[in-house]
Formats: sequence, structure tokens, C-alpha cells
Amino acid sequence: MSVILFISLIDFVLSSLAWVYYSHAFSFMRSAPFIALYVLLMLNTVGSRVLPESLPLPLLKLSAWLSGYWIAFLYYSLLLMVVHGIVYAVLRIFSFKLPFMQFAAAGAIVLAIFVAWGSWRAFSPVVRTETVVTDKLSSDKQYKIVLISDIHLGRELGYDYSKGLVELVNAQQPDLVLIAGDIMDERLQYIIEEDSLAPLKELQAPLGVYGAYGNHDYLDRPDELRALLAGNNISILTDESTVVDDKLKITGLHDYRVSTSIVPLQVLSVDNDKYYSILIDHQPRRMDAAAEAGYDMYLAGHTHTGQMFPNRLVTQRMYKLDYGLARFGDLTAVVSNGYGFWGPPVRTELKPEIVVINLQGK
Repeated sequence: MSVILFISLIDFVLSSLAWVYYSHAFSFMRSAPFIALYVLLMLNTVGSRVLPESLPLPLLKLSAWLSGYWIAFLYYSLLLMVVHGIVYAVLRIFSFKLPFMQFAAAGAIVLAIFVAWGSWRAFSPVVRTETVVTDKLSSDKQYKIVLISDIHLGRELGYDYSKGLVELVNAQQPDLVLIAGDIMDERLQYIIEEDSLAPLKELQAPLGVYGAYGNHDYLDRPDELRALLAGNNISILTDESTVVDDKLKITGLHDYRVSTSIVPLQVLSVDNDKYYSILIDHQPRRMDAAAEAGYDMYLAGHTHTGQMFPNRLVTQRMYKLDYGLARFGDLTAVVSNGYGFWGPPVRTELKPEIVVINLQGK
């Protein structure tokens, strides 16, 4: 309930500011029909999160998509207002009067194009390739690992999106698929109704498909989600380890939001020296602890690199590694910006991705 109240407050404040700004520039926005439409869109942002699951799924999806684009509109309208204020103040120094309506109109057009471009990018995933060489494997050993994170299946992303992911992964011909959390978005019922997990059963990886939970995966019936994933040949590791091919040890942690403790990763590191040890941890917060515990590879997601520009300025300061590959002592950390999205169906930061990791013996 506190989350809903927080969203309601932010939505009301930003919607009010945007209306005052745009209505000052465009008289048609002050008409009764437009105000009614505007208020309806504003109320939908909160309403889409509390609509009963019994409603038809197409209606729930429509509400979610409208809510997502509305959030993107408000976010970039706020940035437009800030830029407008800065430009106005600077030009005032030189005694130049800035035409309000023309600037607002130009800004709104740029905003619309930018959001449309970001929406296209949100559905244009790329394949990132990383190569990791290790002396813990013999020179004749190599594995192709595909890292997936942040699928966010739910109201907005369903069966077709899941199917596209599987086709992209299978095209890489991986030996092993690892999922770094946030398979689900918010409510499990949407996944069940659309059977969104079914395509994942077709992932082709001889050594299996393993994953760890992200913060979103705990939001609604996590045990039932785990059972559904198991039925689709995906094994979730929550403070657990498994060994594949007698060479690779895969360890998955509870999400940092559920447990910030580093004790489980330390306990599970007992035989790290016998295997090439891979740790899956949704939020990239425990790289240093993993390095000290003797893990060889650390896989994470969660950050989305901020998803919408210029939010990566925040994620780069929140995490030691918000994207890419880096070394922490003898540990190789790989962080993905994710395959899906959360909230707005817009990515104006980096494109969504899967990561192919070519692990080679030395």
C-alpha cells in the first residue's frame, strides 16, 4: 500500500506540473474534453497496478502500456521543463526573450520522437559477446554460456516476447544458459494466463538452464513461480550450488533485497578450488565478497543501465559495475543491462541484450 501511495503522489505532482507547463503553451489543453482525457491517463498510472486480475488480459495489458508511456512522457516533460528554465535564465542575462510557446512546442516534438525511438530500442535486443580465459580449465575445454537477466514477464511482456528470447538464445547454440533474476515483473497470474513461461522450455542447452531470483521474483508467490520454472526445465538456485560437466560449479544467491548477508556465498564456496565456480547474484553488490571467497565468475543484472537517459549517471554511482565486464582480483564480473524492461516500454540508454560468454581453458 505504501508503494501505491508513493506512486500516486509522484504521479499527481508530475502530471500537475506537466499540465501547467503545456497548457500555458497550448490553449486546446485547457478544454474540458482534453482535461478529462488527461485526468484519465493520470489516474490509470495508479489504477493499472490495482486492477483486479479477473479483468480480461487485453484490457490489463492496454492499461499497463498506457501507464508505461505516460510515465515516460512525465519523466521527459520534467526534464524539458528544467532545460527550458535553464535556457530562459541564461538568455535573460543577455536580455533576450525566449518565445515560450515555440520552445515548448519544439521540446514536445523532440520528446515524442525521443520516446518513440526509445520504444523501438526496447524491442531491438542485441547480442553482446565476452571472452574469458582461465587456467582452472584445460586448454581443450571451452564452454559457451548465455547470460540472460531481467526478462520481466507480466502484463506488458508475455508469450511472444518470451518466444523471441528463446529464438535469439538458441541461435547462439549455447552449452549452458544462466538467468540472473527478474524473470517475472509483478504478478504471477499474468504469466499463468498467457503461459509466458512455456517457450522457455524450448531453450536448447546441453548442460542445462539455471538461474537465481531477482527482487521482482519474490513479489508474488515465489514458490509457485519456482515450480512453474522447474516444469519448464529451469532450475532456480536460492543459496544453493550444483555442478555440471564435473567442471563447472553454479551457485545462486537469494536477491540482495531478501538477504544482504555474504554468509551463504562464503559457506557455499567450500569447494571452489575444485571447479570453475560461477556465482549468480541478481544485484551487482557482492563482487568483492565473491572474489574473497574464491569464486571465478560473478553474473548479475538488475541495473538496466538506468533504462532511460540520463539515469545511467545514477546507476554508475550506485554500483561498482553497472554494466559490462571487470576484474575484481581473480574474479571476472559480468553485468547485463537485461533483456526486458520495467515500467515504461522505453530504453533510451543501452539496448536490451543477452550476453554470450565464451569461457576458454588456458
